[in-house]
Amino acid sequence: MPPAVTLAVLGWSGCSLATQHWVQWLWLIYGCVACVALAPAAIASTGKKDPGEVVVDEVAGQAVTFLVWLWLPVGTWTPMQWVVIAAAGFLLFRVFDIFKPTPAHQLESLPRGWGILADDLMGGIYAGLVLVAGCWVVQHLQTGGLPGLSQTLDLKAAIVLGAIQGVTEFLPVSSSGHLVLLETLMGFDAADSRLVLFDLATHLGTVLAVLIVMRRSCARFFGGLKSGMQQVKDPVKLYQTNASVRFLVLAMVATFITAAPGIFLKDYLTAARGSLMILGLMWILTATLLYLSDRRKHAKRRLRQFGLLAAAVVGLAQLVAIMPGVSRSGSTICAAVLICGLRRRWAIEYSMLLGVIAIVAATGLEVVTHWSLIQTGGMDIVPLFVGAITALLVGIPALKWLIIASRRARFRPFALYCYVLAILALFLHFMCHH
Repeated sequence: MPPAVTLAVLGWSGCSLATQHWVQWLWLIYGCVACVALAPAAIASTGKKDPGEVVVDEVAGQAVTFLVWLWLPVGTWTPMQWVVIAAAGFLLFRVFDIFKPTPAHQLESLPRGWGILADDLMGGIYAGLVLVAGCWVVQHLQTGGLPGLSQTLDLKAAIVLGAIQGVTEFLPVSSSGHLVLLETLMGFDAADSRLVLFDLATHLGTVLAVLIVMRRSCARFFGGLKSGMQQVKDPVKLYQTNASVRFLVLAMVATFITAAPGIFLKDYLTAARGSLMILGLMWILTATLLYLSDRRKHAKRRLRQFGLLAAAVVGLAQLVAIMPGVSRSGSTICAAVLICGLRRRWAIEYSMLLGVIAIVAATGLEVVTHWSLIQTGGMDIVPLFVGAITALLVGIPALKWLIIASRRARFRPFALYCYVLAILALFLHFMCHH
């Protein structure tokens, strides 16, 4: 039987006996002893450091995940919810086992069968902790909400949401997805037009952070535009030789490709904000794109080789990112790297500057659309202002860190993070509907 099928059978067999705590300890002991005893011979026979034929290490790691049963009240959940918990635990362990976050990857270097075993046990610990956190959230949601979080858009909520936006806007993990998830956990109606306006206000705060941190680049850009306007006799040559004009044209093409369909899909996209299932599925899409981009090693095109067709492709990627859970920066960077072959460094810078135009345009449109709501006092200006300022203050150091780390950063950790968030969002959706 193939190793993956064997693992699935063994894992789900353990899940079916989840309420028997001694079964989990039995699986753990069996997996540990068998791995240490059998792995050296498997390594010698296959010549692989971690041969796929050895599956008892996964059995032990999966058992560690489900030791959380010891801390879960059995009578609290329905049979269907237990199935959801078991599925989430299985998927979480597989994700951590595949990506092997620190220190699991380092533990893998231990000699003989210990390294094969230790990294899976670490993956089981990670998965168990996330599963416990998810169950804790569900329990509190069923009993009136999370402690310490307000269910109204007051100053405290505005600061929390603004800080989340400031940290996540510049990372390819979907800041809008984080806001929607947190707003849902706080008991808000994520499709409420007031929250849409608040989210855009926080996005505007991060735009100001970009303009402050990248003020020299912005000054060079506007200086290039000014000099280009004085040489407008040959527009084609100007586009080819002036970097600022070229970037502006490419940005306008990408923004138009995003904005034109986005206006017609606006109502549907707003309604999608309230669905944790859609949020989870979109995070899976983001994680998969990041993982594939991380494996792309031969993207060498420079921004000068980035043409109108490539800009249109990036604009389409940015259109998809209107959906919560799809990272705007992640989708545009991945499109530029995977489809257009642009170097990751230039893809990051292009995505960041393109985001300024897109966010400012979206914010202006929403302000015009909801002006009557603001004018009549239906939307309190203070939370908008506080959220935007918080996003600005948190976004400045976050963006500085990203610029320093962007040249050597990899997308793999972000892919892992998005997969975990996707599982949690789907977990919350199914737990709260059963």
